[in-house]
Formats: sequence, structure tokens, C-alpha cells
Amino acid sequence: MTSKREQRQTTKVSAEERHARRAFRNAMSSGLKRTYDRVSQKSVPDEFMNLLKAADQKSSA
Repeated sequence: MTSKREQRQTTKVSAEERHARRAFRNAMSSGLKRTYDRVSQKSVPDEFMNLLKAADQKSSA
């Protein structure tokens, strides 16, 4: 049985293309981090916390 890595055909990629792909991944990564960092700084609504507490009580009963 061969692994997925072995099944993939290896194609030569230019240094410029590798650089472009890496730059794209880095840009996407930093953009996502920036976006979700702002989301994680927001407070959790009381209604949602009450829902979680009710679910906890229900599961432990």
C-alpha cells in the first residue's frame, strides 16, 4: 500500500512560484489572525453563557 504522499506526482515548481505561494499563505494567515483576534477580544453575551450553564446542568443530571 502506498501513502498519499507517494501517490502524488512530483512536479518541479519554480522558486518564484514557491515564493508566491509562501507569500500568499503568510498574507492569508496574518489576515485571519487579525480578524479572529478582534473576535476573541469581544465579550461573550450573557444569554449564551446562560445557555451553556443550562446545557452543563442538563448533562450532569
